[in-house]
Amino acid sequence: MDRLTDRIARRPGGLIGRLIYRHPAGHEASFAMMLDALHPGPEDRLLDLGCGGGVFLERVLARGASAAGLDHSPDMVAETRRRNAAALAAGRLALHQGDVARLPFGDAAFTLVTSLNAFFFFPEPQVAIAEMARVLAPGGRLGIVTTPPEQAAMLKRWFGPVAARMRLDAPDSLAGWMADAGLIPGEVKPVRQVGYLITARKPAMPASIGAEITMPGFHGRITGRLGPATAPLLVVDALVDGAIPPHAAMADELVVVLDGRLRARVGGAEHLLGPGDHLIVPAGTIHEAVAETPARLLLVGPPE
Repeated sequence: MDRLTDRIARRPGGLIGRLIYRHPAGHEASFAMMLDALHPGPEDRLLDLGCGGGVFLERVLARGASAAGLDHSPDMVAETRRRNAAALAAGRLALHQGDVARLPFGDAAFTLVTSLNAFFFFPEPQVAIAEMARVLAPGGRLGIVTTPPEQAAMLKRWFGPVAARMRLDAPDSLAGWMADAGLIPGEVKPVRQVGYLITARKPAMPASIGAEITMPGFHGRITGRLGPATAPLLVVDALVDGAIPPHAAMADELVVVLDGRLRARVGGAEHLLGPGDHLIVPAGTIHEAVAETPARLLLVGPPE
């Protein structure tokens, strides 16, 4: 029975596994709700964990985003590669066979991370969510579709003994693991015939004086607080010495260059900044930057 579970669900493979995940009709509601919740677009980099046959990734790529997929089944990675061959050839998609508890990606590598109808097979759920949080860029968002314990009877009717191999987690459990990983849990929405979708986001910056903020190419420390306690603005002294990957501004941010030269891309517009120059990054805008020479900055913005 464990071998059958692996072949059709936990680690899909062989002809049966490929056929099931080539046309996963039972996952259509999950795909639609995740796309509606996260709105992937041309400036996003999305990681899908447990990517199966690559149908969801195909739809993400059709919206202009770049993407990566990971699955521990070599047959599913091959199926995703077959379905999305053009995106792979164009460099818009990367695929990996691997373990969700040890993701082969650097910190803050993605603006969006998803897992659809696979989380109930992840053997270390808390570790998996911590890894998802690690690879999310500040301001990035996470979405997971899984099944709660109260649907155990339904799963048993549909899938028989296979259902016993699935771990069913309540939304409160996922929200707790997300919070433990430094994420802010969001909405929980029911997904027809599947379970629920839960989202979370990674804070744009921490709130305490002296806290450090680190991402690729960026090393900062919160040095002060402005304004009333009910609506504080934080001041961050930062050094940019490389390329900062695209990430979302959760609120309006003021960037002032104190020294060095910085090339920034904000919402598709390019800016070259030198000492004394400043830039306002509007809330919700995807932005990235690279230091032409090591640049010291002051950032001013709210905690979230």
